[in-house]
Amino acid sequence: MKRRYALRFSPTLVEQPIVSKLARSYDVDINILNADVASGRGGKLIVELCGTEQNLDASVVYLSEMGVIVSEMVKELLFREDGCIHCGACTAVCSPRALRLNAEAKLVFDVSLCVVCGLCTQACPLRLFEVSHEREA
Repeated sequence: MKRRYALRFSPTLVEQPIVSKLARSYDVDINILNADVASGRGGKLIVELCGTEQNLDASVVYLSEMGVIVSEMVKELLFREDGCIHCGACTAVCSPRALRLNAEAKLVFDVSLCVVCGLCTQACPLRLFEVSHEREA
């Protein structure tokens, strides 16, 4: 089973090996999809956790007990494809390459690669992208 989470760390928590302990102690695989973390200022990780439902639930409890703010990523990128003019502006800001132009210069959106960073929402001149919300885990 896989679930995506946004993890917010305070400046003091950034200095602790919380994520490595999570992987070792709760038998979950951690795929870091996006990270904005710096010593002394805290940060945010977007992660995909893979494991049993029981281990994922225990992982969330552990993170919360450690003081990490955990939000399940029920976020998704909504794309009104029918209005797209295939200009490619969104592809310039999409580092995971979820948005790309194919050989026919048509925009292709690969949902499985999207980390829901939201950068495309500002890049699109027609504002065809929208990010739904996350909820507390």
